[in-house]
Amino acid sequence: MSGAGLAVAADELVQQAERLLDLWSALSMQHVALGAGCGCGMGGISLRLDDFELDIVDYLGDAGVRCGLPEVAAFFTKFQQDAQEGSAMGSRAQPLRRLLEQSRSGRMPRAVSAWLLPKVEHTLKSYAELHGPKLAGG
Repeated sequence: MSGAGLAVAADELVQQAERLLDLWSALSMQHVALGAGCGCGMGGISLRLDDFELDIVDYLGDAGVRCGLPEVAAFFTKFQQDAQEGSAMGSRAQPLRRLLEQSRSGRMPRAVSAWLLPKVEHTLKSYAELHGPKLAGG
């Protein structure tokens, strides 16, 4: 790929990361009612998507480590190690937002962004279709 082609691809990744940050911001604060109409007796439980943020990021990290792409696997291996150290120190705040901001700012290797962003987009769009606002163009 030529230098101009790489620049266009990098710019597209930045734009995708920005769109996903906006979508995450919109979705993460919305409430989702669980247990409505089920026989478990736990009706009325309400959670926000950001309550699932660590689960989403842990899933993405595990998939990244196992994906078979050395650069992606190395990135997520280090990411998981850093997360464990941060968790031990009581800090694991907003990991999905941090990943998206790393991608948007160019601090994430391009290969990792290219692998990660479609997976995040699929996850967030699936959630939005079920629980969130109507997506523009989607």
